[in-house]
Parts: sequence; structure tokens; C-alpha cells
Amino acid sequence: MYSSALIASLLKYLNKTLYTYPGGTIAPIFHECKAIGVPLICTKNEQGAGYMAIADALVTQTASFVAVTSGPGATNLITCIADAFYDSIPLIAFTGQVGTKDLARSETLRQRGFQEVPIMDMVKKITKATLQPQTPQELAEMLIQALHCAMDGRPGPVLIDLPMDVQLTPLPDGLLESMLQALQRVLPSSLCPPVEPAVVEEIRLSLASVSRPLILAGGGAMSSSGQLKDLAHRLGIPVVTSMRGVGVFPTNDPLSAGWIGHTGMPWSNWALSQADWVLVLGSRLDVRQTGTMPDRLADKTVFHVDIDTNELTHVRVPNARSIHCSVAELLAALNQDSNLVPPDFSDWRGAIDHQKQGLTLQDRGGEPGVAPDELLACIDRYTLGKQTAVVTGVGSHQQWAARHFTFIAPEKLLFTSAGHGTMGYSLPVALGVKRLNPDRIVISVDGDGSFQMNIQELAMISELKIPLKILIMDNNRLGIVSQFQQITFADDPVTGSFQNPDFIRIAEAYGLKAWDLPEMDVAVIAAWLDEPGPALLRVHIQHDAPVSPMLLGGQALDAMWHAEVKQP
Repeated sequence: MYSSALIASLLKYLNKTLYTYPGGTIAPIFHECKAIGVPLICTKNEQGAGYMAIADALVTQTASFVAVTSGPGATNLITCIADAFYDSIPLIAFTGQVGTKDLARSETLRQRGFQEVPIMDMVKKITKATLQPQTPQELAEMLIQALHCAMDGRPGPVLIDLPMDVQLTPLPDGLLESMLQALQRVLPSSLCPPVEPAVVEEIRLSLASVSRPLILAGGGAMSSSGQLKDLAHRLGIPVVTSMRGVGVFPTNDPLSAGWIGHTGMPWSNWALSQADWVLVLGSRLDVRQTGTMPDRLADKTVFHVDIDTNELTHVRVPNARSIHCSVAELLAALNQDSNLVPPDFSDWRGAIDHQKQGLTLQDRGGEPGVAPDELLACIDRYTLGKQTAVVTGVGSHQQWAARHFTFIAPEKLLFTSAGHGTMGYSLPVALGVKRLNPDRIVISVDGDGSFQMNIQELAMISELKIPLKILIMDNNRLGIVSQFQQITFADDPVTGSFQNPDFIRIAEAYGLKAWDLPEMDVAVIAAWLDEPGPALLRVHIQHDAPVSPMLLGGQALDAMWHAEVKQP
């Protein structure tokens, strides 16, 4: 038995799957996994493996595992590691590496071993830790360290770089048993102090003297949706979310004021601009949320709650009051405070409702084809009340999906690449979500550009027998980038017109049933959704359909750009 059995035993102990795209310098792990029955899923590209592992972590809320070979295998995984870092996902990545003798070379040499790259240096800024064991004993210690680090505090990725000779070293007697015993003591510890009564009192007193309060919930609040709903309804305070937080508060709730930011709802941005008191729960207030002029928010009372002290220290919004604790702890403390009796905010809620009536979305074009809002509203109606997951790629379709689906955690969930914004995210993440939620309707919502980034993972559908629903919103352009180029340069020379392959024939070649939708037809949409097996629907979206309104650089939150659509 080799030292790589330590990794297989860790996975077996945690009842986890290893996602991989293989190569020579990572091969020892697979044989040890097979020997003890650890599930192995081999995708068609390293990104496919990384994103299926990310889906595993998002669904289970525990660390997930991916293994790739050295050189191009490791570099192909960097995008997934970045996604895990910026969206706070506990991912443990194993990369194969040349032997320790080849690593012990002069630093002036670029490379001695075949497919050798300094992957640890490459990803140090986008991981919580990078580790490289030199002995089996160090490997055992680092596995425990990685598991704790990935889950502790703000979750994130950890990389373990595995020299080939370390993997193939015979396993020392007793090391496996001692590692498994140590694993029983690995529990994430809270890096946050408890919520002080003075903090609750400060929030309560400040709320008594304002008239336009708002709660802003981000991805850090996703596990506290019930507590958030209880507090909002008890206090009568409207709730907006970031894109990462979409669904944490039901988007069809009377107190929902939508989601804010670059492509958020115009009435949501208006509400944030007009609010005089904001409770920020697990959101980093980045430029996509608050625009390029955060000083416009300086006159508000802002309580910023986060488990990450870096986000609190370097917050972009001036004069924000930092509260270092978990969202769940603060919500529990506020919900238990019997003295928290706020004023009547009905006028403020009425003002937001009035803005909802006047500040409409403009996501329809003037050219032939299917309007994106009409299409997504139809699918949304079909899935309302059903356990559903919508997984998007990145582009115009991502913004349209967040706008036009009704999201209610945990019934109806949105999975999307928010911080890193990666095209090609949808298909492999949707596969991972559906594999772990076989009874949930899972819809991969993609654009024609994003879909082709990881189109090879269609092969996994038949291999794993996954009845996924795939929606391709095909407008023959990179819509949101084209829109940016048109706004900025009055031209879109490389993004405005794409010649796409026949997606129907490609789907059929991979064993999927497929439908083509050149114009709106509810019967075709129903047939696609009702198909018991995997199915693809290619929709001819209006070529000029915009994402509108949109918050541009230099614009205030309540003064978004609006598209001018040419009517036929």
C-alpha cells in the first residue's frame, strides 16, 4: 500500500467522490481509491472535474475534492480554483507533480521534470493555503490541515501539490490509523467573537430613528434564509440581495425589493440609493454591487456584518460600522431581542412598490426571435412550486435568468459564477448538482458562447445517466460583451455576430433528445421539460435583446443606463 492510500482513505471516511481528469503524475491515487470503493468521476476536461466538485461543495456544504495531473492539468484547473476562492467554496485540489529530486533544482532553471509547473506560486493569491508534502507523514498532516482550512471561517480552496515519489512511498505502519483518529477531531472553529449585547442595542437604537431602512443580503446569508425572513417580517423592512444572494429571501415575497448592482433591478438600486439605514449581511459591497461611486452611500447608517475581517477592514462604503460575526449569529440575536420594536415603515415600503411599477425591465429586442423574458417566465411558471435548480453560464442569459426566475431557497435555487464570472460554468456544475439531487429539476441555462466553453461534458450525461435539462439561449453573439462594446465604442467587431454549429445535431450525437425553438411555442417548452431523459432546447433569442437597464461606470445607483431598441 502506497502513501496515496491516505488520500483515498480520507475520501472514504468522508463519504466523498473524487472528480478528476487523469494523467501520469496523479495516477497512484486512482488505484488506491478503486481498491477501497471511493467513487471516481472522470470528466472530459479538468474544468469539468473542477466544476463538478464545486457543485458537490455547494450542494453538501462540505469540502469537495478534485485531482488533476501536473503541468497543463494543473493550469487548466486554475479557473475553477479562482471561482472557489471568489465565491467562498470549500474545494480541495490535488495536483500531480514531478518527483522531489527534480523539484530540488536551481531556481534559475525554468523546468527539469516533464510537465513541471510552479502551480503553488501560481495560485497562492487565490487559495487559502498551498501545501506540498515531502514525506508520507507530512501528507497525513496536510490532509487534516487542508480539510480544516477549507471549511474554517470563510470557506475557500486549498491546493495540495503531490510529488510523484511521495505518492509512491510505501505507507508507514500505523500512519493511516493515526490520521483517521485525528480526523475525528477536525471541526471548523469559529474565528468570530460572539455577538455582544451592545451591538444588538446599537442596531436597535439606530433603527428607531430612521424612516427608510433596508436589509442587503449576500451569499454569506444563504444558510440563514429562515432567520432572515423572520426578522424582515417582524420589523417590516424591505430586503434586497446581491446576485450571490438571489433566493436567500424569496423573490416573490411582498418585502422583496429584488437584487442590486450592475445588472440588478432598477428599483432595487433605487431603494439602496434612497435608504437611510442598511444592514449588510454577508456581502462584500464590491463595485458590481454599489457602482463606481460608493461615496454616494456615505450619508447612510450602514452596519456591515461579515466573518471575513479583510472585507470589513477594506470595505468600499465610507463610514460603515463593522460587525465581525456570522450572519446566523447576528440574526439569532436580533430575533431574540424582545425590545426590538421598530417604527412603522409602510410609507417606505409603498415608495419602493411605486418604483417597481415605474422602473420596468427592458430585456426585449426588436428583431425576430424569442424574447428572453417571455421564455424564462414560461419556464418559471412551469417549475413554480417544484424543487428546482437553475445553473447559469456567464453572459446576458445569466442576468436574464436572475431577473426573470422566481428564486426561493431552498426550494428553487440559483447557481452561478458571480465573483469570477466564468463562461463554461453552467454545464459541469449542473451535472454535479443533478447527480446529487436526482429528484430536483435541474436546468442548465446557457448562452451560445458560454455553452461551447465546456461542451465536451455532454458526454458525461450518458455515462452518468443524468437527466439534465439544457437551455441554450442562442442570439449568435456574445451579448453582454457586445452590448458593452456598443455602448463604449459604438461597435462590436469581434462579439456582435457568431456563426454557431448545429446544436441540435451535436446534442443528438451525444444521445440527448433536442428541440429547436425559432419562435415562442409553449407546447415545445413543455415537451422539453417533460422529457424524462436528458434534453436540450435551443432557442433563437432576439439578436438585439439587451440587458437593460444596466449600471455603468460613473452612474449613480438611481440613474442606470437604458437601451434604445429599434422596433421592426
